[in-house]
Amino acid sequence: MSLRKFQATCVVFALALIAAAPAAPHGRISLSDAVKIAVVKSPVFAAQLAQYRAVRAKYQSAKGALFPNVSINGTGKRTYGPIFTSGSGSGSTLSNGVSSTLGFNASMSQLIFDGGRAIAGIRSAKEGDISGYDSLQRQLQTLAFSVANAYYKALQAEQLTVLDQQIVTQYVKQEDLVRAQIKIGAAAPSDLAQAQFLTEQKKVALVQAQGAQTQAESLFATTLGLDADSQVLPADDTPANPAASLLTSTVTSYESALKRAELLRPDYLSADHNVEASKESLRYTKLARFPLLSGQASDGYNSTLANGSQLKESKSLGLTLAIPIFDQGLTNYNVAVAASQLDVAVAGLASSKLTVESDVRSALAGYASAVAAVAQAQAEVKSAQTAFNASNARYKIGAATLLDLLTQQTNLSQAKTDLLTTTFNLRIAEQTYEYALGETKV
Repeated sequence: MSLRKFQATCVVFALALIAAAPAAPHGRISLSDAVKIAVVKSPVFAAQLAQYRAVRAKYQSAKGALFPNVSINGTGKRTYGPIFTSGSGSGSTLSNGVSSTLGFNASMSQLIFDGGRAIAGIRSAKEGDISGYDSLQRQLQTLAFSVANAYYKALQAEQLTVLDQQIVTQYVKQEDLVRAQIKIGAAAPSDLAQAQFLTEQKKVALVQAQGAQTQAESLFATTLGLDADSQVLPADDTPANPAASLLTSTVTSYESALKRAELLRPDYLSADHNVEASKESLRYTKLARFPLLSGQASDGYNSTLANGSQLKESKSLGLTLAIPIFDQGLTNYNVAVAASQLDVAVAGLASSKLTVESDVRSALAGYASAVAAVAQAQAEVKSAQTAFNASNARYKIGAATLLDLLTQQTNLSQAKTDLLTTTFNLRIAEQTYEYALGETKV
């Protein structure tokens, strides 16, 4: 399958999602289902789709320049009053009466030769249609990317709330341990107040996490085009090993990734086709100076009934040659405008290439950094867990202070939070990488 056919299949499939997505989703949904819902519900994409339909209609209209222009008209009229009747010798006479006029005429005109101006117009419209098509595909990818970001942000906020609940539970257990130590005289009563203070701090963090979760879930719903209070939540698709990749393709070098992006990025392809459209538009404008040859044919039947009956039938067949001579500089102005639009399109292509290069470079660096951060966070959790277990065991036998135990507990809590954060940063980095290469799934 060619690249163009593959891209066409992607867009057609995305548009077909409108019929496949549920109208009122509830509960947990996968990322792919979330994208389907967004395609249906997002008002932003609805506006973008409407704009593309207008571009598509322009191309369909431009193709009509090669076909004949055919019209049929009929007339019927009844007149009361003076009637002029032609006569011989003395000329026309005037009389009173009633006249009726009936007519039926058909006419056709056909472009024969215009130096290729109509073809240039069609080519310009076609390239514009392809450019708009690619833009629509990139807009679909942008929508999917936004959904994925909101999806993983909501998951992160939810799991952070769960983690904070676990941390509060652990701190409550530490309070029970301190009470037990106080009973056997191994700890001072002031230690309990210190432990309770830290527990209350973690409870405040839990409340804040719950608020952040509500906000993230509301943002996820509105990104899908749903009410902020909709009961729709993301399903957890993260792997058991946080460092495992969800990418379907292998991360390559910058040079290879850039070449792939230039083949796949719809916005870059759109800019390229926009340049071609502008070139054909400039050619179309210049050819306005070329002579235009067209043919016309008509056939009609008309009858005039006034104090008698007259029947007339008329037919015509001819050619028209129009040679532009002077149009007060209008064509020169149009050519200058078309030339400037071509310059803008060329600059837009160069800018798009720079954007692709920057996106690919940033995505590769972000992904590599995210992978390293997850590995570091895993090592941090492992080290903090070992230190906490040792400190907890020493505290139980009176070989460690409460401050040491709570410090290790805080370190472990922070390490788990860091691992959770870096895990979802990796998920976002994966989505960013695919989006930079134009591989976002829609």
